[in-house]
Formats: sequence, structure tokens, C-alpha cells
Amino acid sequence: MTEAMSPLLRKAIESRRLPRWLSSVAGPYAAVFTLHRPRPEDRMFNGVSEALLKQCLEYARQRGYEFVSIDELVRRALSGVEARHPMLCLTLDDGYADQVTRLVPMLLEYEAKPTLFVISDFADDQDWPWDAQLAYAVKACEASSVTLALGERHRVFDLNGKPDRIFCRRTIVQYAKTLDSAHLSDFILHVAATCQVTIPERAPEGYRPATWSMLREWEDKGLKIGSHNRSHNVLTALDPERVGAELKYSWERLSSELAAPSKTFCYPSGTARDFSKTHESLVRSAGYEAGVTTLSRIAYFRDIRRNPYRISRIGFPDTVAQFARYASWVEALRSKLPF
Repeated sequence: MTEAMSPLLRKAIESRRLPRWLSSVAGPYAAVFTLHRPRPEDRMFNGVSEALLKQCLEYARQRGYEFVSIDELVRRALSGVEARHPMLCLTLDDGYADQVTRLVPMLLEYEAKPTLFVISDFADDQDWPWDAQLAYAVKACEASSVTLALGERHRVFDLNGKPDRIFCRRTIVQYAKTLDSAHLSDFILHVAATCQVTIPERAPEGYRPATWSMLREWEDKGLKIGSHNRSHNVLTALDPERVGAELKYSWERLSSELAAPSKTFCYPSGTARDFSKTHESLVRSAGYEAGVTTLSRIAYFRDIRRNPYRISRIGFPDTVAQFARYASWVEALRSKLPF
């Protein structure tokens, strides 16, 4: 680790006795990480640095961590299998081509057993993620500022520099997550019109999906592939009937295109406000055996046994030191604290 870290914290993180003690007291656990896209050249979003990913994987290998797939983690938790080593699980969301070409090969090189959750309509090239469409509109806008209606409020966004555009994108995406599907479509049209941008029907260069042939190729090499639903709409934006239909359709598409898709579902967005107990039941009814969220906590086996449809994941960190902490017993203990 090259980042600054106190000697005491480093000693605690690298202790081999403390993880065994915590596991004996609180039960086995795993750090489940979620990655999105690799870092783009224009830095319009953070993305995952491939150099950082390599450093983190090397650190995990040197420390003797065990990599498990999400399906393997669920099976172990439900069957009561005890963990002999600290465990890590690496997952990726959405199904962009650059995830498969730039991140997956490195993950497989380190035998990290990754799972990529794909949006089935995106893989079919019938649609592309609504949040990516908003990002495209903001990036392509030639104006120096725009005034956008966020509900009853009108906000002026400066677009003079890259940080301004990133702030605008993040703000409107967070607002869009609160909209139902009909109002979301209207909002995308509003943003596009205000930015004087025509949003392509098919994902343009820089936003292309991994094709089914790409996915099959990498499935043969060890990549596990699961469902991120048919569309990228958060489930609370859809009525239950449509949620059930999308869940069923997505599973059928994966089953028809792939040899052995993951039985774990990935909730779009996945925060506490993006799905409910009702959606967990719908995921179960659709035949999935588990569901992963973005509730940022360590995944304890006992919590997975209690509810396999609400597995927590941690966003991939920005430094090796953060990775070391999140992967260690320190984060596992923090996840058990009531604050």
C-alpha cells in the first residue's frame, strides 16, 4: 500500500488473528464489491482505474484472500459452510463492452470469479440505459449553461468546464431516479431538447453494450453473467406487474443466450429507496435465488441466510488503502456497529 496509513491501523488490518476472532464471534462474512465502467480517457466520470484494480487484486492475492463468485457465496451461506479465509466477491453492473474488454480479463487473470450483471434489452441493442442517455445529453451539449426543470424547481447549470458537467449529470441522474417510468421518459426528452441534443435510439460509440457473442466468449473463459433486469429502471418506478414481466423476460433472455447464467439478480441502482419487500418477493417468484443491492455493508453469512434477496455490496474504492480496509475485518466490525 502506497497511501498514508497509521502503523496501528495497518497492523490491525494485516492481523491474521483478528479476522478469525471476529468470524468466530459474529460468523463468516465476505466483502462484495461492485464495479462499474473502466475510467474513460476524457474523465467525464470516475470509473475504475485498471492500474488500481491490478494493485488491489495483487494485494488480495498476497494477503491470502479467497475469491468467490456471488452464486458460490450464496450457496456457502445457505448451506452453513464455514469460511477458512477472508473472502472477496467481485461484481460488475450494466454490461458495457468496455467492462468486458478492459476489466473482466484482469479479473479472470487473478481468478477473481467475477459476475457481470447485464441489462438484457441493452445486450439486445434494443435500448440503452436511461442514465447513460442523460450523461450523453450533458456531454454533447454545446451551450455554456442550461436551465432544467427538476419537478417544480428550475435550476441553472453551468457547463463551462468538466467539473460543471459532471455536477450537472450527477444532479439530474439523482433526480431522475425519483421518477416513474412515464415521467422519466418525459424528463429525458426535456433534457435533450434543452441541451439541443438528439439522443440516438441505439447506444453510440463510447456507450456500446457487450454483445451476446462477447458474453458467451467470456462465459466460456470463466465469467459468470447475471440479470440487471430487462431495463435499467429502478423497480420503484414501475408497477408490480411490469416488474414481474421484466424479471421473467430478462431471465428467459439470459437462459436462451448463455450456458449457465447466474441465479442472482442485481437491483437497478439498488439503494434502499429503489426496491422494497414486494420487489424481493417478485424476484423470488421469478426464479432467482438471491438479489444484490448497493447497501454499503459487509455481507455476513447469517444475514444472507436470513434474507438472500438483500445482499449488501460495497462500491469499489479509490485507493489501495481503502480497498485494504473495506476487505478487512475492520470494515466487517464497522458493519456490525449500530451507527
